[in-house]
Amino acid sequence: MTTVSDTWARIQRNSWVQVVSMLFEKRSAQVGGAILLVFALFILIGPLFITYAPQASVGPPNSPPSIQHIFGTDYLGRDVASEVIWGAHPSIFVSLTGSVAATILGLVIGVFGGYYAKLEGLLTGLADVVITIPSFPLMILTGLIFPYSDALIAGVLSIVLWPPIARSVRSQTLSIKERPFIEAAKTSGIRDFEIVWRMVLPEVSSIALAFFVLTLAISTVFVVGLEFLGVGNLTEINWGTILYYAQQFGFFNHDWWWIVAPGAAITLFASAFALIGFSVEEAMNPRLRMS
Repeated sequence: MTTVSDTWARIQRNSWVQVVSMLFEKRSAQVGGAILLVFALFILIGPLFITYAPQASVGPPNSPPSIQHIFGTDYLGRDVASEVIWGAHPSIFVSLTGSVAATILGLVIGVFGGYYAKLEGLLTGLADVVITIPSFPLMILTGLIFPYSDALIAGVLSIVLWPPIARSVRSQTLSIKERPFIEAAKTSGIRDFEIVWRMVLPEVSSIALAFFVLTLAISTVFVVGLEFLGVGNLTEINWGTILYYAQQFGFFNHDWWWIVAPGAAITLFASAFALIGFSVEEAMNPRLRMS
């Protein structure tokens, strides 16, 4: 016998298929996806062609781009292209971990705060308090007070980035809670938790997905910004520490390539996820699709 929740789950699967097909038709999503594909190839296949160790002196210091060193060398003769390739891993990993945690936290808090009236005031107030705290200064202060670690920064990212997700998810949950199929599910005897798990969560997950993509772009800039300011392990090769040493030594030596290479990588990476995030939001928002 087909239940109300089974019928709604089938409707949701068909809706997701339509959304995915619409997403691939968006020009911004295509551009963002192409940029990410180039990045993936550069990071995964690049070491096969650029075999220099990122921390090894392999050429003359302060050398401009050449056939041997396509992004030039830094003040110690290290290959900048190798640094950009290997430096992407820690920066992206921390950003990705923090964004996933923030999205899950915002999704759960938003759904429960919107569906259960008793929790709405508490969770909404908590989100209002967190969202008033300056995010980046808090991350700097945390990195200076406590021993720096990737887990610490990812945890702070999840704490400061979840409120916008929770507020949007809560608003959508409040709307969904008043729809006829929710009342039909309650009438048929389905428990509230099962309604939340099988009906509400799939419906609002599209919003969380859009925010996740946008949050990843923001968190990448935050993480690189911390590393650029010298908050963290300066002996580790990542995008932020490359720029940290570039602003100390590159400007004086006019090593523009040392600054342009990681700067362009960060900009393109964050822009790609921003483009995809806008496309996801447009594809999943009926009002934006109509416009």
